[in-house]
Amino acid sequence: MNRNKLVLGLLCLASTSGAVNAASIYKADDSKLEIGGRIEARAENRDHDISDLSRTRVKISGETKLTDTISGIGVFEQEFKAKSEKTRHLYVGIKAFLDNGYATLVYGKTDGSMSAVTDLTDIQAAYGAIAADKFKVGKRVANSIAATYANDSGTTLSANYAGAEGKAKGDFDGGFSIAGSQVIADSGLIAGIGYAKQAKVEKKSKQQFDIGLGYQLDKLYLGALYTKQKVKDKTGNGYDLVAAYKINSTYKATIGFGELHFDKGDATRAVNTDITAKWNKQFRTYAAINYDTVNNTVQEMIGVRYDF
Repeated sequence: MNRNKLVLGLLCLASTSGAVNAASIYKADDSKLEIGGRIEARAENRDHDISDLSRTRVKISGETKLTDTISGIGVFEQEFKAKSEKTRHLYVGIKAFLDNGYATLVYGKTDGSMSAVTDLTDIQAAYGAIAADKFKVGKRVANSIAATYANDSGTTLSANYAGAEGKAKGDFDGGFSIAGSQVIADSGLIAGIGYAKQAKVEKKSKQQFDIGLGYQLDKLYLGALYTKQKVKDKTGNGYDLVAAYKINSTYKATIGFGELHFDKGDATRAVNTDITAKWNKQFRTYAAINYDTVNNTVQEMIGVRYDF
């Protein structure tokens, strides 16, 4: 198994935004503009109460050539639900093409850096990511400057710093995250490590350290993540374990278990599983179930998703 197959396998396992299907709406010799996203109908049953969690995401991305090796880039992505909407991404910057990879530097509402680690276990259609739940600065945050580097050898490095978003008590007051992952030769292994720290106005800071490992063997993928966190005066530890199996060209099944426990008694623990049928590049259906072993509750979800 070569590096490209492993990275491609991880991308197929992850539930990404569907931007891989983005269509070009404008293209010239030195510029292009693309649009992509998803329309996703989701129904969740919790305590015999069915909720409509349907959503739509629209992503617009542009790139224009500045020199032979440097381009200007811009990305905007909005999510719409029945009674709300939010901006997921809104940033502009530059992209430099290197001999065997690229680097970017952008500012705005950007992705944090911790996904380089959490994506090793956060691969399920609906539930999962118990311990891999990221702090805001490591997930997605405004007023952020972010740098990334990736190459053909399977190296990914990223870092971001975000300034304050407000001055009222409880508003985000700044922080940073840094992470990296590496495909290990042709072994089928990929390892990641990351750290995030953030604070809110008039509140104590939060810190998070994650380390993860993924292994791809033909149609089987295994992932593990360990996290150590400090939130105010509480210290927590947790882990996620996940397995995914591609049954055939259409069906994929996953199962996962995660736990996050703090020293003052707060605990989250759940086991979850799902099956996804990907009928083509644009259309998929899935069914998922999550059992919260702390509160002894069950959640079930069915979904239909169209990517464009």
